[in-house]
Amino acid sequence: SAAGMGEEYRIDSALFWERGQKLYDAWKGARGAGKVWDGVDAIAVDTGKYDEDVLYLKSKSLQLWLFGLELPDTVVIFADSMAYVLSSPKKVAIVEQLMARRPDGAPFSLLCYTRNKADKDEANYRTLLEKLAGSMDGKTVATLLKEELQGDHASNWRKALAASGLAQVDLSPMLADLLCAKDDAEQALVKRAAFFSSQLLEQHLLPDLEAIVDEKKKKAHSALAAEVDDFITRSDMLQRLKIPQTKIPDPENLEMCYTPIIQSGGKYNLKPSAESNDDNVHDHVITVSLGGRYKSYCSNVGRTYIINPTKDQQRHYALLLEAQEAAIKALVPGRSAADAMQAAADVVKDRNPELLAKLTKNAGFGTGIEFRDANFVLNLKNTKPLRANMVCVVTLGLEGLANPKAPDAKGRTYALFVSDTVLVGDAGPEVLTSKCSKKWEDVSYQIQEEQPSRGKENHNQKGASRASKVELTESRTRAKNHQQASAAVDDQLREHQEELEKAVTEDAIRRLKRDGGGGGGAAGRRQGNQVPTAYSSPDAYPRDMSYTQTFVDVKAEAVLIPVYGTMVPFHISTIKNVTKSEEGNYTYLRINFNAAGQGFNAAKDAAPLMDTLKDLDSIREVTLRARDPRNLNNAFRLIKELRTRVMRRDKEDEEKQGLVEQEPLRVLSGMRVHRLRDVNMRPHPSGRKSQGELAIQANGVRYTSNKGERVDITFKNIRNAFFQPAQKEHLVLIHFHLHNGIMIGKKKHNDVQFYVEVIDQSTALRRWGYDPDELQKKERERMNNEFQSFAENMEEASELEFDIPYRELGFDGVANESNSYIMPTTNALVELIEPPWLVVNIPDIDIVHFERVVFGLTNFDMVIVFKDLKRDPVQVTTIDVQKLDQIKQWLDSCNIKFYEGTANLQWTAIMKHVRDDPLGFYAGNSWTFLDFKKGDSDESSEEEEEWSLRSFEPEDDGSEEEEDSDDDEEECSDEDFDESGSGEDSLDSDESSGKDWDELEKEAAKKDRKRGDDEDRPKAKGKSKRDDDSFSDESSEDSRRKKKSKTAAKPPPKFKK
Repeated sequence: SAAGMGEEYRIDSALFWERGQKLYDAWKGARGAGKVWDGVDAIAVDTGKYDEDVLYLKSKSLQLWLFGLELPDTVVIFADSMAYVLSSPKKVAIVEQLMARRPDGAPFSLLCYTRNKADKDEANYRTLLEKLAGSMDGKTVATLLKEELQGDHASNWRKALAASGLAQVDLSPMLADLLCAKDDAEQALVKRAAFFSSQLLEQHLLPDLEAIVDEKKKKAHSALAAEVDDFITRSDMLQRLKIPQTKIPDPENLEMCYTPIIQSGGKYNLKPSAESNDDNVHDHVITVSLGGRYKSYCSNVGRTYIINPTKDQQRHYALLLEAQEAAIKALVPGRSAADAMQAAADVVKDRNPELLAKLTKNAGFGTGIEFRDANFVLNLKNTKPLRANMVCVVTLGLEGLANPKAPDAKGRTYALFVSDTVLVGDAGPEVLTSKCSKKWEDVSYQIQEEQPSRGKENHNQKGASRASKVELTESRTRAKNHQQASAAVDDQLREHQEELEKAVTEDAIRRLKRDGGGGGGAAGRRQGNQVPTAYSSPDAYPRDMSYTQTFVDVKAEAVLIPVYGTMVPFHISTIKNVTKSEEGNYTYLRINFNAAGQGFNAAKDAAPLMDTLKDLDSIREVTLRARDPRNLNNAFRLIKELRTRVMRRDKEDEEKQGLVEQEPLRVLSGMRVHRLRDVNMRPHPSGRKSQGELAIQANGVRYTSNKGERVDITFKNIRNAFFQPAQKEHLVLIHFHLHNGIMIGKKKHNDVQFYVEVIDQSTALRRWGYDPDELQKKERERMNNEFQSFAENMEEASELEFDIPYRELGFDGVANESNSYIMPTTNALVELIEPPWLVVNIPDIDIVHFERVVFGLTNFDMVIVFKDLKRDPVQVTTIDVQKLDQIKQWLDSCNIKFYEGTANLQWTAIMKHVRDDPLGFYAGNSWTFLDFKKGDSDESSEEEEEWSLRSFEPEDDGSEEEEDSDDDEEECSDEDFDESGSGEDSLDSDESSGKDWDELEKEAAKKDRKRGDDEDRPKAKGKSKRDDDSFSDESSEDSRRKKKSKTAAKPPPKFKK
């Protein structure tokens, strides 16, 4: 109501004047004899005191339709060219705002009067009656004669109107005719209400009913209905119903049209006015009806659920659905309301005449702001014509049916009932509650109470697919144009990309401000800046160590090194790698440390502690020499073993800390469980390949291997579900990309895959003499159908939507060390055959940069940068240049900004710059420095790029060593510490501090050739130096002089590798 809303409340003036025009057009256009508004000279609509128990009145409906709110204790008069409002000062202040926005050509003006309690509004009533008498012929007033209103104001007004001598006619059928056809805004509200009703029944009430029946709980119908009423007041209601915020933008405007009607146990009343009784739910035939209301617009949905049905019940239910379908098809503009009921009756009379007497007497009613419009009841007596854009609730039932085979007396009488909200359209009726399935397999349950069935699955049970078929069709793709882009398309792309550039920047700034302006910093493995401590004091040193030899304390996880007669401890986590070599009569042990700024475990990730210590001096390496190799050999072995063990332990602890506990899996019992048998899982639960069974449970899936290992995945934890049929690949698979990783074995995994190798299946049958190609084709089709059916069942059970990769939009590229076929889906870019898999969600992408786009090159690279700045960019290399336009068009259709350049960039330095000040980066030039085409000429573009990249140029000091940091540390294994055949042992063969300038240049040139870069590269010359020559005279001064001279001759690249 308007009471308490305050003067700042604003009515939608445009909508008011638009609908006011519609009111006057309907009134004045149908005043002739025999028409709806026959002889009406004026309209008077009054309301009484606000009563929250009275939801549906024609007066309220008109006020909500015009003003968007209720105005209690108000009189509204519509005369020939004026409208008058008599109400309280606060309501008058709200309504008067409309005159300031009155459009030219409006059919009436608006004048407000404030109530006067001193004379009980007698003067106001006289004024309004004079206005009524002066309108048109001044004889007949249309008013709501049948409404019973509360309060003195309404009573006094009606007495004054009755004493005026004006003839009164009922306004109800006129308003019903006016409000029956819904405009676009009303249709949208009804659709949202219908969606809410469907989800409320499917996702909340139905699971509660299933639990009551399955667990044999005792719950009264009325109590269960009251719980539904309470449920919609929960703050997390939309999340529990799996309703996106976009579907219901204002959930505070949701309410129930009535308390849900739940009936079972032989007592059924299929009228809309029925109520849930206090009897307990009976597990035989359960009818449910509920209606959701959104912003005052109503909807309704009703279903019947049958447990252990008989053949007669199945036939009767099929007949009821056929009758309802006939009634819905009869809802055609221009036909009468009686035709819908007649169509349903004809079907029953033709199929089973004995049931005609048990059919409900009407097929539904019109709905809208008023839940049940009595003027548009779909029965045989109502000859009013249907109108386009009407909304009807089509409700049919069969009452008083008998089931003599029922095990108890309550089950021997039952009823069947279905109800749906339908929009009447010129192109045909649209069922708005179709998302709530009424198929026989979805409403019938087979429960074996003595012995749960473990054999053949029963198909007469809830769980079959009700979602749309998973199809490989081009219509589901985001890329709509697969031809070569013409000049016009290029211009269109360019214009859209310019718009996206601004949108990306604005979105990033909003996101960063919301998150406090930080981009999360570098994504290091070590969280925090805790300093590792081996000993609290020298008193804790091992007593059995020698003060002249290197000692490895496994218990304290430390390495003690003698320095000038003092044992100096180094925690094992500070050691980056260790190498051992022999030269002449000496054995050398070289230990490289994590220096400040390099990070602890991965050189590419700078740990917070190293950043805090970057201004302090640090030891980069220590080299030890001994004539007797036994102690150094033992220290080398112990350091390898200890470091491997500590790294694995820390990694497992870190993964466990990041785990989010899933809700417990609810296992179905006594109901049909959909299974996918003889499937493999990756990653393997026990580390070894084994087959097993994947089963759909109440709130997730469970994989059980033949060895008994179990892996549970809840529906809520699945972010992406993919189904990839076997076409050109040898695998058919279902892949889950998770919100939060789960522990499988000793590692955390965010991706889990279930698959079957089609070739292995077909090979096993070749011994029977079938044609191998034909056999493989049939086996491929069979496995594809099995996996697709399982995906459909999961969609039905969970509201997940499986994505299918679009093969026609795919391209070959190197994403994870090997060439693979990468394909887009509706929501992601994926490669699901060769692990490690690639799953990039489209909403997570900030921008895409194409590298090495140079005329004459046959391939290019693609770098994907994420909105989450903690994530490192993903690079896909060696993509065929013929796919460039196709990928651009697909990205543009997904509203993703892309850039292109001629060279590979140093993304580690770029992301470090962005993470240092993300808000400043986006507020400045953002990613525009990547656009090499900007500028008047190629030369100016190069100059702009040089200028843009200059701030990211690596420093000379130590840049060579940090650039080739050991990435292999991410996966610690024994292979990382194997001794090489050259006589030199190393923890990391790629460690930069163990390579000289010549070797690095050789490796760079080799990588350039491999990537297809045509640029000229300087060839490496000279002989490689040894890693362990730090004791020789040349190793210190001469090597630095050589590196310095090479650095001066050729400056380090900026972003070009």
